[in-house]
Amino acid sequence: MAMLAVVAIILSVVTFATITTTQSVQQFYTHEKVRRDSESSKVSLKQHLKNVAGALRSQSVTNALNTTDVDYLSTTIDVSALEGTEGQPLTHFKVKVSHDSDNSAYTTHFLRYPSLLRLPTPSQHLSWDNQVTNWLFNRDISSLSASFFAESESLTQCHNMLPANVYWITGNCVLNSNALAHHSGSNPILLVIVNGNLTLQANTHVHGLIVMLSTSHNSFTLKVSSSASITGTYVANTPITEQINGAIVLSTPLLQTLQASTPLAKIMPIPGTAYDDL
Repeated sequence: MAMLAVVAIILSVVTFATITTTQSVQQFYTHEKVRRDSESSKVSLKQHLKNVAGALRSQSVTNALNTTDVDYLSTTIDVSALEGTEGQPLTHFKVKVSHDSDNSAYTTHFLRYPSLLRLPTPSQHLSWDNQVTNWLFNRDISSLSASFFAESESLTQCHNMLPANVYWITGNCVLNSNALAHHSGSNPILLVIVNGNLTLQANTHVHGLIVMLSTSHNSFTLKVSSSASITGTYVANTPITEQINGAIVLSTPLLQTLQASTPLAKIMPIPGTAYDDL
């Protein structure tokens, strides 16, 4: 009998240990599932925030909410219009995204700003400055490329140009009266010419900012035919040869319109403003 009692005690201990171990394993997997679900939810929220920010770069709040709508996520956006120290148009967004199933939430602040960060100074108008890209775009010429602009046409010539507001031309560019028929004083363009000559043929009218850049020791030429014109201004980072027979009309209001245009807009998260909003 004593032996049976000992066996019974041992079996009960083993059973208890087995149950305890099973419960511990179940608790581990339960906690692990909760952790993984939480991480997955956070990744989903952060990705949605990026999508919303991308839409806000070029769309109104209403359109951004519609184009990024996800059934199981809720998004709220607070907007503040700001002005930079030099009159730059800025927009501050506070974006909160919450997950409907687990009530997790994440908030980040974003700033929309112009890639044309500053307008040319009086001394840069119709002239050259080896720091002009740093002034205009806050980028050294060595780190500036077509990809810096969210919406740009990158070309190696100026024939059959598609409608756009930002053109990045590498090489010579000859513009005729039909090349930029889509643009006007209310729809100006940014035209960047890299290592090339620019020619405006008869009856060709450019409204906007022309930036002529050289990354070599070669000298390039700007030629404006007698019946052609530039309204806005042109600048360069090195001396250029000018053959100006047409009209050059400086226009700060037109450059301000260009600066505020959607194709030149950029958006960035404001450092230190992202947090779990539980």
